[in-house]
Amino acid sequence: MKAIRNLTALMEEAREREQAGNLDIAAALYQRIVDKDPANRDAVRRLLMVYRRLKEYRKELAVVDAAMNAVARRDKATRESWLAAHPEAAKLGKAMLKSLGGAQEAAYGTDSFVQQLLKRKQLVERKISGVKGKRARKEQPAAPADKSVAVKKKEQAVELRRQAAERKKRQVEARRAAKQVAAEQPSLFVIFLRYLVSLEKIDAVMEKHVAFLDKYFASGEFLVSGRQVPRTGGIIIARGRDRAAVERITKQDPFIKGRLASVDIVEFKASKKGKGVQGWMKR
Repeated sequence: MKAIRNLTALMEEAREREQAGNLDIAAALYQRIVDKDPANRDAVRRLLMVYRRLKEYRKELAVVDAAMNAVARRDKATRESWLAAHPEAAKLGKAMLKSLGGAQEAAYGTDSFVQQLLKRKQLVERKISGVKGKRARKEQPAAPADKSVAVKKKEQAVELRRQAAERKKRQVEARRAAKQVAAEQPSLFVIFLRYLVSLEKIDAVMEKHVAFLDKYFASGEFLVSGRQVPRTGGIIIARGRDRAAVERITKQDPFIKGRLASVDIVEFKASKKGKGVQGWMKR
C-alpha cells in the first residue's frame, strides 16, 4: 500500500509540474514512475506527451519500447497463470483449436494501448530519421567546382523525393500485407462459462440464457455452443471484431449479469479448417 501511495503522490506532483510548464521536472517524475512500472498507462501517456513537447524523441522511443515489452510480459504471465489454473478448460481449448486447424498467437494480443504505442513508435522513428537526414545534409561538403550550387540542390531534391516515394511504397505494401493477413486469419474466441451456483438456479435462468444465445447466433457472432461434460459450465465459440467487442457481448449473458457463472475468453487466429468440421456439425 505504501508503494501505491508513493506512486500516486509522484503522479500528482508530476501533473502539477507539467501544468505549470516545468516540463523537465515533470519528465523526471513521470520517468521515475515508469521505471518502477513500465506498463503504467497514465504515466506512460503523460511521459510520452512531455518528451514530445521537449522534442526528446529518442527518450520517447525508449519509453514506448519498455511499455510494449512490459505489456507482452504481463499478457504472457496472465495466460500461463490461467492455463495452469484451468487445466481441463485448457485441454478442451487445445482440442477445439486443433479441430479448427491450429492457432496463431499475436505478439501483443489486441490491446488498444499497444496499438497506440505501435503507431506512436512509427511516428517517432520517422522523426528521428528526419533529424538524422537534416544533420547529414548540413554536414555535406561543398559542391565540386564543376557543379553549381543550384544543380547540387536540384539533385538533392530529386533524391529526397525518390526516398520519400520509396518509403510511401513500403508503407502501402505493409498495410496491404497486414490487411491480407487479417482477412485470411480472422480472430475467433473460445468462451468458457463456469457455474458458480447449483444447477437448479442455473436452470431457472436457462430460458433467458438461450434467448441470449439465439440473438448472437442470428447476428453471426456465435458459431458453436454447448454444455461442458460433466455439466460444470458451458462453451461458446465466437467471432468478433476484437476481444473488447466479445467481452461486451458476454456481459449481456444472464448468467454473467446475475453472477451465476464466471467467464474466461481465449482468442486465437484460425488459419485452417478441415472438412470434418462441417460434417461434425451436421450430426
